[in-house]
Formats: sequence, structure tokens, C-alpha cells
Amino acid sequence: MSRFLPILVLGVAISVVPGCGEPPATADPRPPATADDRRPIALGIAGDRFTIDGAPGFLIFVSYFDALPRAAAAGGVDADFAYLEGKVQGVRIFPNWWGEPCAPLRTGPDTLIDVDGNIQPDAWRTLQSVLDRAAAHHLVVDLSLTRETVTDNGSPARVLSFDAYARAVTTLIGSADYMKGKYPHVLIDVQNEWPRFADAKDVEALLTGLRAADPQRILAASSSGGPYQPIGLAVPNMVAAYHDPREKDWFTLDAATRVVNGVRATLGGAVQPIYLQEPAPASARCGRADHDTDPAHFRDAMNHAREAGAAAWTFHSRLGFSLRDRSLTQQLEDAANAPEKTFFDRLLK
Repeated sequence: MSRFLPILVLGVAISVVPGCGEPPATADPRPPATADDRRPIALGIAGDRFTIDGAPGFLIFVSYFDALPRAAAAGGVDADFAYLEGKVQGVRIFPNWWGEPCAPLRTGPDTLIDVDGNIQPDAWRTLQSVLDRAAAHHLVVDLSLTRETVTDNGSPARVLSFDAYARAVTTLIGSADYMKGKYPHVLIDVQNEWPRFADAKDVEALLTGLRAADPQRILAASSSGGPYQPIGLAVPNMVAAYHDPREKDWFTLDAATRVVNGVRATLGGAVQPIYLQEPAPASARCGRADHDTDPAHFRDAMNHAREAGAAAWTFHSRLGFSLRDRSLTQQLEDAANAPEKTFFDRLLK
């Protein structure tokens, strides 16, 4: 029996079971589950849709960037993942996230990849625990990787080079000592907002190498701000992950249709799920950063993204930027975060 359940959105049922017009999903190659089977759920692609355990559906993610420090802190991630279980389908985490996400930015000591391009053993073990706990709570994971967040904190700072970064990412994805053959519930954004931090030729070469290293892993290389920058069009199992410009009408059906059709128009003959990965944020976190505090706008944006043909959408909460000292559920109890709690409580039932 599929565990991919309907979600109630402010009284509106969103169906996430196969429906009329959906492309056929690829068969699940795994043996049938038993009653006590704790195997990870499997994230897949069928045409321009995501699937979970073979069933196509619209996925909702939540920004949970600072997952590794939260996992290492008292209480870990379980309370947050238990709160999200059955309410959304996934979490988006950054294993190289800033130690201090507000200016002045500082790299923490616990990034997955260090400034010399080494995968840090303690951080890898912590990441494994996060991925395992996500699977236990039936959550898929968007593992978003970054190079620019890894520095020596010097003045001027030495930043992880792209070549060293590419070697580390290839090892992470392509080695059986790390992720190859494991964690079927994880997709990987190989460079968050790549047009800002890398050259197209380098990202194309990285994607080609990663596909050779692991033909199965679902990959993305997200684009942000301006028009979508297509990448990896010849690479199988790719996702078109886009951070839209966050215009004033960002939550309307017209905006969602404009964004989704704009991305689709760049893909040529390639068919990729369109993932609205980082829409308008629901909190400021750092000073006066732009954000939207109306829960209804997020409800509308989510529903309109689905209606416009997106495969997935993220509730972009900046509460997930800093989880080292307080969990998401603890922060949601603050009066200042009432709009986000309202969205969660009404959406996530």
C-alpha cells in the first residue's frame, strides 16, 4: 500500500495519488515491504513529475537549512521531523550552511566539505543521521550543496575552489563509501544558485561527471533571480530547480503560470520536473530582509504552483537558517512567528 497520502490545505484536499493524464511511473525495483520494514522511501521521476514509491504527486518541501547543527544539538531533529511528518513530503537542507547566516557571514566548523575539499568524517556521520531520521519520518530530502559558504574566515577569505569542490561532490555522490546505492529518498542540488557562483561550463562538466559516477541519483543545479538558466539538458534524471524573482504578485496564479511556463520554455526538448525551490520567504531572520507575513499568500502560492504544472514547491521559512540553538518547533512557539505557525497548523494536518 502506498504511504503517499493526501494533504488537507485549509479544507481543500490535494490529491497526490496517480491521476488521469499522469505519465506512467517506473516500476519500483525493490522487493515488497513487510509490516516492520523500515527501508527508506524512494524518490523518483516520471516525465515532468516526481514520484514517491512510484506514485506521482505534487511535493511540498520546507526550508531546513541548518540541519546538521540541529542534529548534533540536544534533542536532534526528531521533534521537528515528527511535526512535519504527514504534513509535507520533504525538507531542504544545506550541509555546508553558514555558521553565522547574517552579516558578517562566517563559515562554521561543521560543514560537510572543508575549505580544502575534504569530506569531514564527523559532519558525514551527522548527515547520515539526518538522512536516516528523515527516512524514518517518511520525508524526502533536497540536499542542496554550496561552495561559496566554505571559507577559512580570513580577511580576505579563502574560498573553497571549484575544482576541489567538484572532486568532493563527485566522491560524495559517486562512492559507495558515501551516497552511491544508498538514500533513495534524496535528490541533490549540486550547486545552489549556480549562475551566481560558478560558470556554466564547469557546472555542465560536473553534472556529466556525476551522472557517469551514479546514473541513478536525481540531480539539480538551481538557478535564481533572473530568468531561469537551463543546465544539464542532456543529463538524465535532472530537475529544473528555480528561485523565482519574488515579484509583488508572487503568490497569484498568473505569477505561477508565468514562472512555470518561463522555465519550461527554456528546456527545449528536455522533460524535467519543475521545482519552485525558493519562493518568497516567510520571515526576515537577518535585519530587514524582504519577506511576506500573510499565511494566505503561501497557501495560494502553493496551490497555484501545483495548478500551473510545477512538480514541487518549498515553504521557504528563514527559521530554518539557524537551528543550532533552537529547533523549528521551538521557534514556532514565539509570538513573532505566529504567521508561520498559522500556515503550518492550517496546512499541515
